[in-house]
Formats: sequence, structure tokens, C-alpha cells
Amino acid sequence: MSAQHVRVLVVGGLTRLDPFYRDAPEGGGVEIDAVYVDCPSLEARAEAADALVLVASNVSHSAAAKVRNVARRRGTPLESATGPSVSRVRASIASVSRAAQSPARPWSMDRG
Repeated sequence: MSAQHVRVLVVGGLTRLDPFYRDAPEGGGVEIDAVYVDCPSLEARAEAADALVLVASNVSHSAAAKVRNVARRRGTPLESATGPSVSRVRASIASVSRAAQSPARPWSMDRG
């Protein structure tokens, strides 16, 4: 099976862990973008992504609401990481990138 290119936006997390979040999951084909605060480009970046990872404990309620609304409106897979640790965010990236590559894409995998 050929890997398709997937753009994943991580919203929240810790800035100092950014290089570790960006390490692509096994199989490659995953491009990671990250936003750590609510910014004017957040909605546009979320709309451009194929999949979204939300670290809700590390982002404002407003930013989390924007991301959830984009996921619902566009049918973009969304996974909530339960914390900002590298292992949790990487696991969420791997899960949501698989969902984005599957033919039957759920509108949201958000658990939070």
C-alpha cells in the first residue's frame, strides 16, 4: 500500500518539545505543523490540515473551540492528546494520520 502524504496540525503542546513532535511516525508521508497559542492564522491552518491533534490542556478554550469547529465543519479527523508528553502527542499523530489515510474518514475522533 503506498503511503499518501498527510498534513497534521498539532494545536497546543509544549514549544520546547516541538522537534520531538515533528519526528514523523513510522512509514513517513506525514508533515507536522504546530501552533502553541491562539493566533490569527489558527483557523486557516486548521482548514489546510488533513488531520488535527488537540492538546486541550495546553491551549485556550477559544483555540480549542476553533479547532473543534473546523473539524466538524470540514470533516477533518481530530484526536485529543491527553497531555503534552512526546509519547502521547506522537501516539495521537499516528492515530489521526491513519484515520486521514483511510477511505472511510470519521468526522471526528475527539475524545475530549
